Amino acid sequence: MQFIGFELEINDPAQRENVVETLARGLPHPVLVLNTCQRLECFGAEVPEDPRWRITARWDAKDAFERMARIAAGLESRIIGELEVLGQVRAAYKTFREATSGEAKVLDRIFQDALALGREARRISEVDRNLTSLSALAARTLMKHLPATAPVAVVGAGSLAGSVARYLNKRGNHPVRITSRCPDNAFSLAVELGGFSTALDQIDHLLDGVSGIITATAAPHALIYPHHVERTARPLTIVDLGEPPDCDAAVRTLPGVTYVSLLEIERKAHINTEDRVQRAEVAARIIRDGARAWAARS
Repeated sequence: MQFIGFELEINDPAQRENVVETLARGLPHPVLVLNTCQRLECFGAEVPEDPRWRITARWDAKDAFERMARIAAGLESRIIGELEVLGQVRAAYKTFREATSGEAKVLDRIFQDALALGREARRISEVDRNLTSLSALAARTLMKHLPATAPVAVVGAGSLAGSVARYLNKRGNHPVRITSRCPDNAFSLAVELGGFSTALDQIDHLLDGVSGIITATAAPHALIYPHHVERTARPLTIVDLGEPPDCDAAVRTLPGVTYVSLLEIERKAHINTEDRVQRAEVAARIIRDGARAWAARS
């Protein structure tokens, strides 16, 4: 069976959400869709054609299998061994299973094997040893600046934003407000955490009176401008995990605003980087050998 991985580029955020939803439903062909702040990659038997996107990378057979395992192991992340990405891949696989009702058995087996290889590489190499998750670092950084039980706004409802929101709600007892380009996702997360959500075009209402803001979206442009934060509390702390940044440059220098960028959070995560680079080399060898063995069996 042919197995292919491909990376998509879609600049319009609303269009990206529509495309992801369509592909995740298995249309026109069943694919596993990995949609995060850092990537939009798909894996399946065929590459669907659509004028709404541009294919920026493609992997065939063994290379696609290896790519998927490397992502699961955290070797393709900005922070080596990143913890969130394994959960993101698992969630993408679950969505694929639900969309295909378990009928795409050959693809399903390939995905299971790739995920198992990624987990094995993590376990043997310990590439994520002593690594604190990006979401925990972001949440802790924000909580250092917040008054007790101060409300927090989360802009984004994907895997990373969801992890930060859950950490803030559970560890910090901070009421959470959520907005996203996908209102259904924002609503579901808000219900889970006992908070409330709004549509992205009502962000002024969402930010009214908050002491902290976390952003984590894949938007290609800024979402928060100075007029959006006029009614926030002061001091205000913003942790911006967007790439590119979710906050306009003018927001970052406003009086009473402490702005923390993704790069600053990543620097905190780069403890023991040299050790993790060596462990990543071990993980990469395990995955490379495993992909060759898989290709030989296929």
